[in-house]
Amino acid sequence: MNSVTFFELTRSTLRTCLTGMSLTLLSFGQPAAPPAPAAPPAPRAPRAMNYAWASQDAYRQAAREVDQRQYEKAVEHFGKVIEMKEARADGALYWKAYSLSRLGRSTEGLAALAELEKSHPKSGWLNDAKALAAEMRQAAGQPVRPEAEEDEELKLLALNGLMHSEPEIALPLLEKILNAPKNPPRLKKRALFVLAQSRSARAREIVTQYAKGGANPDLQLAAVEYLGVLNSPESRQSLADLYASATDVSVKRAVLRGFMISRDKERLLAAAKSETNLDLRREALQMLGACGGHAELAQLYPTETDKNTKRAILDGLSASGKAGLLVEIARKETDKDLKRMAVERLTTMKNKEATAYLLELLGKE
Repeated sequence: MNSVTFFELTRSTLRTCLTGMSLTLLSFGQPAAPPAPAAPPAPRAPRAMNYAWASQDAYRQAAREVDQRQYEKAVEHFGKVIEMKEARADGALYWKAYSLSRLGRSTEGLAALAELEKSHPKSGWLNDAKALAAEMRQAAGQPVRPEAEEDEELKLLALNGLMHSEPEIALPLLEKILNAPKNPPRLKKRALFVLAQSRSARAREIVTQYAKGGANPDLQLAAVEYLGVLNSPESRQSLADLYASATDVSVKRAVLRGFMISRDKERLLAAAKSETNLDLRREALQMLGACGGHAELAQLYPTETDKNTKRAILDGLSASGKAGLLVEIARKETDKDLKRMAVERLTTMKNKEATAYLLELLGKE
């Protein structure tokens, strides 16, 4: 299987898990809209949380546009992320400069890199930014030739083939790509993905090394998720160790996605029980549901006291398609808001149990 095919299959698997969730992560923690008050209410924590997720979503969209060489759109969307001033603003500045360089707009790109260095003096993007700045000055405002980018793709396809037939030859070449400062992060990310296809101990060691940090944040987060793709006892343990030691919320969120990709319900449940960050806890619950952990979610629901966490459990049960458990919760729930939420999720499910309960409610009317 070539690199592109494997890459698309993995993206398809991840999309399947994510689309199994009946509500997107952006719906977490949003209370029902209250009647309009006389004066604007103070901002609520869930809305701030959703704002951060909106930034993450915009960042991912712009990153996809870079992969598709839609640089004009990428410049626009990374600009929006920068305006939000969230955690990934430094990465957005880098990728905005990168996209501008591909368009031949080196003056604007260098200005974005200068802003990155000024506003984020401790950013993990600084080394890549210096390499990009040198490349842009050398190119003197000329757009990158399309054949140069196509050449990168062909090299990776060749390395992917060698990884399967002659791994002892491919491994040092991939390491060389990863270690060369002049290589763009996009190329390094693809090289890391080729490594993640291998079952060799050395390849797993390299992916794990990048997952622990030391490179730019995007490359670290990609390596974390690739550990989930590897889906071996060793890679799952590496994810668990990283989750226990990480302090960066973005890294912990990537680990949770790695657990979901590898369908590690046990560790998702452990994170849902022990995590003190409510945002991460709710995300673990929803991913647990997407991976079929409905029995675990149903056990957790009666013991929870946080309303938004209970909402996340309802989302997880909905994602797992377990209408019977939702019906059972709806019948027992005394909180009107939570009962309504359970019923709302049942309205999206087309099966006999959901239909029977909805008819039962109509019969009471």
